[in-house]
Amino acid sequence: MKALECRTIDIAPTLSKLLQIPMVPPTGRPIPEVMSFANENNCKRAVIIIVDSLGYSLYRHFSSIMKNTGELAEKGLLFKCKSPATHTSPAIASIFTGYFPEEHGIYSTGDIYVERAKDPENPKLKSIMEWAYQAGKKASAVIESEGAESFKGRIKDYYGVPNSEDILDYDRKITGYAVQSLQEKPDILAVHLRALDRFSHRAESWAEMKKAAKAVDKNLGEIFSASEKGTIFFICGDHAVHGGEKWLKDATNEEFENHRENFVALIVSC
Repeated sequence: MKALECRTIDIAPTLSKLLQIPMVPPTGRPIPEVMSFANENNCKRAVIIIVDSLGYSLYRHFSSIMKNTGELAEKGLLFKCKSPATHTSPAIASIFTGYFPEEHGIYSTGDIYVERAKDPENPKLKSIMEWAYQAGKKASAVIESEGAESFKGRIKDYYGVPNSEDILDYDRKITGYAVQSLQEKPDILAVHLRALDRFSHRAESWAEMKKAAKAVDKNLGEIFSASEKGTIFFICGDHAVHGGEKWLKDATNEEFENHRENFVALIVSC
């Protein structure tokens, strides 16, 4: 299927417009194709799942084995989405806020606390979940424990999972909390799965990477199954896969260019 194009900073403003969440307009802009798709499918609530290191070319490489994700893409939209950062913290902050890293200033988890100390109400530091909660909507997040603590006092429902050497078990716990959160019927839920990124740093073969991709897809399938009708999913990479020299040895020119330009996969479906 042919991919559309967008930027990861466009996700938060798209959700703002789609779910009628008031926010100070960020640098990103609503994605017209998503707005049309959501209106046609009567989507009323949203789940953002960040799949760490799900670069666009890597997704296309694994699309045949990521069955659950592929089925979702077939029913929805696939984007080649430009990410403004090659590392997780600034990339995810841009997804959640709609601003470039040089605007929100978050380059590590600790930066969120430092920047908020300077200006607790800085709109460039507010995630779309916080804007939703401020507007009286039910917002939830399921991420690593240190990051989850940054939501304390800013949204009511958040779940943190401690970092672990067993990243497959870590993602299973994240998935369990995500399913639990969906039972509470949030208007917006954010989830972060990390196995693919961890394997990209440590694995030595495509067989190991496939294991991670299949595990991620299984977790995604469980989250999809737990959602109610009318839920729109944003499945998004945060940055292109790390360990490029290792994974790009046999890449095509197009795949190499996608990696160099830091394009990630964004799948939107309802």
